[in-house]
Amino acid sequence: MPPVDELSTTAMQTYIYLIKVDKPVGPRELMRGAKLTSPSVAYRNLQKLMDMDLVQKDNYGNYIVKEKIGINGHVWIGKKLIPRFIIFGLIFLTALILEVIILIPHLLAEVSVEGSFWLLTIVTVISAGIFLIEGIKWKKSKLSI
Repeated sequence: MPPVDELSTTAMQTYIYLIKVDKPVGPRELMRGAKLTSPSVAYRNLQKLMDMDLVQKDNYGNYIVKEKIGINGHVWIGKKLIPRFIIFGLIFLTALILEVIILIPHLLAEVSVEGSFWLLTIVTVISAGIFLIEGIKWKKSKLSI
């Protein structure tokens, strides 16, 4: 697997766009779709990706992804690139929902709830919140197309 760290932000945007469209595209279409500044920037990024053996050029001069690689801090789910923070946040959110489901009958029956369960619920709320907020910030600031 080639080192992704050596790709510039625009080259990474180019690569992500090619994965999302999942069809051969030319430099001009890529420029518009990946929100690049000019076709020459798109072409330069495509050359870089071809040198890394991630993209190939077809007989018509269009480019398509040859190999889908992992990107640090992200997970591919189909053609979507999701920050790992969001995945962790969703896991904690699921745990929180389960805790609330357990907690509601106790509160409705006016049965006392152990202090450690309240602590667990508070920690879960904080963890879910932190991971989801950081994941959303990460998604907005990095590699957004």
